[in-house]
Amino acid sequence: MNRNYFPQYTTDYISGVMSLRKPQEDSLKILEEIVNTVSLHKDMNLKAALGAVHAMYPICSDFERNFMSLTFALATGVGKTRLMGAFIAFLYTQHNIRNFFVVAMRTAFCRKK
Repeated sequence: MNRNYFPQYTTDYISGVMSLRKPQEDSLKILEEIVNTVSLHKDMNLKAALGAVHAMYPICSDFERNFMSLTFALATGVGKTRLMGAFIAFLYTQHNIRNFFVVAMRTAFCRKK
């Protein structure tokens, strides 16, 4: 897929269409900065990618997996599920990424009895 297939899906466009709050918008911009700096592909050099991400965001010290893994810590109620949707829209439309691994706490979606 050509990256220009969805030219309107910039982070600003996605933020507006999805009515992202400021912390969500900031997180989407951080993701954009990271993926525009680190070349995402299968069998990528994780050590080099971690070095690049750490240079931009020193708090990131390890991916903790055998693939690039990022965590965004946001306050309760800020809309992490909506942010996840924005991430997926951005990565799909701007970087042709089609596979996503989403981890969510069971209690976030199921009520305990």
